[in-house]
Amino acid sequence: MSRSPAPRSNPPLRLLSREPSAAEPALLELQGVGKDYVSGPEVVHALIDVDLEIPRGQFVAIVGASGSGKSTLMNILGCLDRPSYGAYRLGGIDVGARSVDERALVRNRLLGFIFQGFNLLPRTTALENVELPLVYRGLPRQKRRRMALEALEQVGLLERVSHRPNELSGGQQQRVAIARALVTRPPLLLADEPTGNLDSRTTLEVMDLLEKLVETERITLVLVTHEEEIAARAHRVITVRDGRIQDDSYNAPPPPRQKADAEHSESEA
Repeated sequence: MSRSPAPRSNPPLRLLSREPSAAEPALLELQGVGKDYVSGPEVVHALIDVDLEIPRGQFVAIVGASGSGKSTLMNILGCLDRPSYGAYRLGGIDVGARSVDERALVRNRLLGFIFQGFNLLPRTTALENVELPLVYRGLPRQKRRRMALEALEQVGLLERVSHRPNELSGGQQQRVAIARALVTRPPLLLADEPTGNLDSRTTLEVMDLLEKLVETERITLVLVTHEEEIAARAHRVITVRDGRIQDDSYNAPPPPRQKADAEHSESEA
């Protein structure tokens, strides 16, 4: 039988500021989290007793075969689904116990999403696509525009602000999607196969950009991938199998100048 979280009274929802205190715990923490789905007479255990802590500024890759539970795990981390049992805390908030509206507020303030398919609105410009999360936040137009331009500058696309998605390359569309995820200045980015629709050269460019954001902005990046080369670039690799974390390991840092040398070799070729 699946376990349901015990009813509890929740304190008022308070979101973390951008800068953490010295004694701040992990940015996100799962304790004994499980997710069950009822399929006819059977119960499918998609996640089973998952314990996980991820601090600020860490780049984590989640890998696993189809049906392993990694997508369910990402849905819970993204506050798109609730655990059947266990606790999920994000920025000190027990989001698993919150209402639908409160989880939507957490998503808008603490989370940025990057998808394989870009998910851009086709009839709007790059600037308008990036502004969209700020529209949901209710910010005035002038402030939205300023913040969206800053985000597009971060990803090197100021010269494309008036272009629609069909006027942009795949790599440029993904950069717009990254700017949209960054525009609310969230501490946590969740990326679902963000390079799956890109060629190898553009994949390197997008990954270099994401790594730079982790290093310079102290953003936490959790990325689902099936590509070994992408997972090898992460600080940490979590392997999910049959609803459980099978392995949790750290990658050795790359040798100095590795990226620069690769770019130099490419330019000479």
